[in-house]
Amino acid sequence: AQDDGNRRLEKSIGPFDQTHSVKLNTLYELPFGKGRRWLTQGIASHIAGGWRLSAVQNYLSGFPIGVSRNAPLPIFNANNRPYITTYDWRAQVDGSFDPARNRFLSAAAFPAQPNFLLGNGTRFNPKVRTFPNLSENVSLGKTFDLTERFRLDFRVEAFNLLNRVVFSSPTTNLNSNSFGAITSQANSPRQMQLGLKLYW
Repeated sequence: AQDDGNRRLEKSIGPFDQTHSVKLNTLYELPFGKGRRWLTQGIASHIAGGWRLSAVQNYLSGFPIGVSRNAPLPIFNANNRPYITTYDWRAQVDGSFDPARNRFLSAAAFPAQPNFLLGNGTRFNPKVRTFPNLSENVSLGKTFDLTERFRLDFRVEAFNLLNRVVFSSPTTNLNSNSFGAITSQANSPRQMQLGLKLYW
């Protein structure tokens, strides 16, 4: 605890709290080929038949953010939480957020604090969160029956299909010159791959 005499300061939501979490897994067999609705015979049946489309979609809220500052006497506590008068810590932005020129958190939201005063800030602010994580992974595949014993599975896969950018957490130490700035990306850009698997 930051202050054993005031345990109420430790009351907080967890660092991995997510208000919303929607995860979808879908599989759709295309209606072409033998035993399907369309193109049931001939060469077209072999070419267009047997394909399946699958998707994994994740839509997750961001995690709550906590702000800290260096403790003047680290022999007792490594960090000290700030003194706050509001839970509105976001910096003002004109238009859309651009991490190259905008700060996510505003240092002006945190008043000056005497060195030896323990802060009253919550561990994690439920009203200020990292960016939501939105992603779509899609796979298109087909199984080729070569013989009774051998079959070949072919897949085309795309991760982060829409190439969404999810920014990482900002710098949250008030003593840092980069406080409130976002310096990296939390997810990976679109990636595509081909897969071929032989079963026997």
